[in-house]
Amino acid sequence: MHFGFFRWGMNPFRREAMLEQMNLEILRRFHLDPELDQDPSAPNRVLDMGCGLSATLRAFARRLPRADLHGITLVPWQLEQGRHLNQSSPETSRITLALGDYEHTTYPSASFDAVYAIESSCYAHGANKSAFLHEAHRLLRTGGRIVVADGFLGPGKLRGPQKSIFRRLCDSWVIDTLGEVAPFTRELERIGFRDIVVEYKQWRVTPSVLHVPWVTLKFLLTNVAFGERKMTRARWNNILAPILLPFVGFPVGPMAYYIVSATRA
Repeated sequence: MHFGFFRWGMNPFRREAMLEQMNLEILRRFHLDPELDQDPSAPNRVLDMGCGLSATLRAFARRLPRADLHGITLVPWQLEQGRHLNQSSPETSRITLALGDYEHTTYPSASFDAVYAIESSCYAHGANKSAFLHEAHRLLRTGGRIVVADGFLGPGKLRGPQKSIFRRLCDSWVIDTLGEVAPFTRELERIGFRDIVVEYKQWRVTPSVLHVPWVTLKFLLTNVAFGERKMTRARWNNILAPILLPFVGFPVGPMAYYIVSATRA
């Protein structure tokens, strides 16, 4: 599950509302020209770098009625299921999904107005996610925007047993390492991005993080204990990772949730 974005006045027990708010937070940071969305000859072009089942793209399709929306994923079953879900309405038929590596795509250079990654940039290589950022820079038009919402290692250090816990966490999620805010930001600037904004949003996602035990228990009961799914190693790892998070995350560790945005110079 993705983490949602909580705003004061929202019901913290409504996970779907917080997920939708996260989509809105990403969309607002694109700074898209609304007039372009009224021009069918030059629509806004948006790419989800790590789209999963493309739920966020479907949310954008409802709010950007003329946008040309694209998503890329490495996982074949996500591609298949995403395409199936995108047949739900005429507006979602404008979403195009592709199988591929977001560090090395086949899209033309300077072909998007905005690219984003919601909890998928962590799968890129290295602490500064250089290959991911280089590809994003190549794909964006001048003035285009990148928005990344993900867990990062912020100020502070992993201490003592936290180092091995963090390594086990990364292994559970099959990632090289989480991004580190400082190297990530420096790499954005070095590549040629400007107007870089780093927003600490740990408190905004905390209410949705608290849903993880319930979602996990529900999965175990409905899909495993009383269902037909088997507990594979991958599923055990996906259950283990959220259990490990509190041992390396804020306030006892440097891991926290950030939204980072920038403009291609």
